[in-house]
Amino acid sequence: MMTFLLKAELPFLVVAGIVGQKVAAKLWSQLFNSEAPDTAQENVRLAPLIGAAVLEGTLYKLARMAIDRSLRVAAAKSEGTWIGKTGQGE
Repeated sequence: MMTFLLKAELPFLVVAGIVGQKVAAKLWSQLFNSEAPDTAQENVRLAPLIGAAVLEGTLYKLARMAIDRSLRVAAAKSEGTWIGKTGQGE
C-alpha cells in the first residue's frame, strides 16, 4: 500500500507542475502588468527570466510538498506507520 501511494504521487506532481506554471504566469502578469518572460523570447533580459523561474519553482515546490505530505498522512492513517524519517518537528 505504501509503495502504491508513493507511485500514485507522480500524476499529481505532473499536474502540480502544470498548475504551478499557469498560476505563476497569472501572478506575474498581475504584479508586473506584462506577460511572464519565456526563454524562447529573443530580446528578454536575464533578471526577469530568473524572477519568473523562482516564482514558478516556489509555487511548484509548495504544491509538491502539500501533495507529498497529504499522501504520507493518508498512508500513515491506513497502515499505522509513517513512510520516511521519524523525529521531532521544529
